[in-house]
Amino acid sequence: MGIDDLCMGCMSELYGEKQCPKCGFYVDSPQISPFLPLKSQIGDKYIVGKLLSSNSEGATYIGYDTERRCPVIVREYLPERFATRTIDSASLIIKEHCEEEFSRYFDEFLSLWRGLARLRGHSALVPVTDIVECNNTAYVISEYVESISLREFLLKSKTGYLNWDKAKALFMPVLTSLETLHSVGIIHGGISPDNLMLGRDGKLRLTSFSISEIRREGTAFSPELFDGYTPLEQYRVNMEYGSWSDIYAFSAVIYRALVGTVPQDAVSRSTNDQLIIPARYAEIIPVYVINALVNAMQLEVEDRTKDAETLREELSATPSNVISSYSGVNIVNEEKTPAKEPVVVQNDTPAWKIVLITFLIIVGIGLLGLGGYMLYSNGFFDKKESTIVETVSEEVEMIEVADFTNTSYDMIAQNSVQNERFTISCKMEYSSSVEKGYIISQSIEPGKSVPKGSPLVFTVSLGPEYVGIPAVVGFTQEEAESRLVASGFEVTVLTVNNDGSHTEGEVLEVIPSQGTKKIKGEEVVIKVYGPAPVTEAETEEETSTEETSEFNIINIFG
Repeated sequence: MGIDDLCMGCMSELYGEKQCPKCGFYVDSPQISPFLPLKSQIGDKYIVGKLLSSNSEGATYIGYDTERRCPVIVREYLPERFATRTIDSASLIIKEHCEEEFSRYFDEFLSLWRGLARLRGHSALVPVTDIVECNNTAYVISEYVESISLREFLLKSKTGYLNWDKAKALFMPVLTSLETLHSVGIIHGGISPDNLMLGRDGKLRLTSFSISEIRREGTAFSPELFDGYTPLEQYRVNMEYGSWSDIYAFSAVIYRALVGTVPQDAVSRSTNDQLIIPARYAEIIPVYVINALVNAMQLEVEDRTKDAETLREELSATPSNVISSYSGVNIVNEEKTPAKEPVVVQNDTPAWKIVLITFLIIVGIGLLGLGGYMLYSNGFFDKKESTIVETVSEEVEMIEVADFTNTSYDMIAQNSVQNERFTISCKMEYSSSVEKGYIISQSIEPGKSVPKGSPLVFTVSLGPEYVGIPAVVGFTQEEAESRLVASGFEVTVLTVNNDGSHTEGEVLEVIPSQGTKKIKGEEVVIKVYGPAPVTEAETEEETSTEETSEFNIINIFG
């Protein structure tokens, strides 16, 4: 199988098709600049395909290993601020006066991935198989594992969340790998449901590693932060982040998996520090797990769980950590207490005394409440205890919207879970790129959180639009092209010999024939007569004219 037989979108065989039957990628789709052109070769061994993702440090592509004959993942060092490339070249061009910065971060890039390459034995990490330096940059080759992001998995699951037993089986191996990473000085800095991939083998893997400058504000790179998962210190310029930052992010991901919603982002929590857990989830999540997450998601570093080992102990309910109530947490349940039957008390006390006593009691309660507020506002309570896990029985439930594009509309419309989450409707539209009955687009962008029951409108494919080829035979080329373009076709013109019996530019034939239905936007060929052949009489006349002209010139200039 040659390069031309491979789909550059998924590296499966094309079988001569112009559009991949597996992933829908078109053969002639271009790669956007400044990323590597499709079918570029790295080290005479790897073929570069479609761009999968990018940030200000580099780009990730699907690739193909020609020796092992299998797909791979290719990560390229491509710092947008310091380098670029021309359309017709694979080599990077370092921008003027940026050589020192390019080189410094290039060394950090290599150091990171060489460290990861030494950790191939961990099931929660994607194995690095090769590092190639060429094109004035470096490429990291990793194994390709067929998988979906944890975020996508949760959004498309029946409930949108996991129970603790299932979550524990998924997350604990990742926590072990995280502990190993930290022990060798590797900090991820960007753990989120988008960077944890769930493979067909049921294993969760941590992906999308980048150099440290990408993961915080105030560096030479555009930061890649994940609201809801990134801790406060990574938003603060020049503040150090480390293993404790990964602990926060990892715990926030577990929170998302157990509760079904993205936790409030750290910047917002810095002004109103609350972790909200609806009552129905708090009832099924073990108390020690909630305590572990609260400890690991403290805003201030000095209050937070510091390492993976401690987090594992707290999540595993080891004897020293088992407790029967929430530690340092207020549990607020807003369910109303049922009204009781009135109790009638016989009392001979005069009415004026009862009124006076009631008034004094009310004033006393007010003064106590005011004093408590003043103590709280002046910092007499430990800040760690300001983190509140609030169980709310009647709050508006927010639902995160999945990416439903290229999914069967019928499957979504008939899914009771999705119908419970949204008010689903659709509109139909022709499409030559999306299969009939599948979703082209959606009214709410993926990743956005909306109130439960919100309207969600899908644009669904009717398949390709077929249009009849209009009558154009006998028309002039200009008229024929105008009619075909108006019908939505691309026109190619072929010129045929004219024996002199036809007008130049007259349409002889249209392919396919007029009246045939063809997909709108596809190519239609028209055969058009060329110029009529020149006769002998016309040739003699032209020769005579030329001789006369020459004679006149001689006469004039003597």
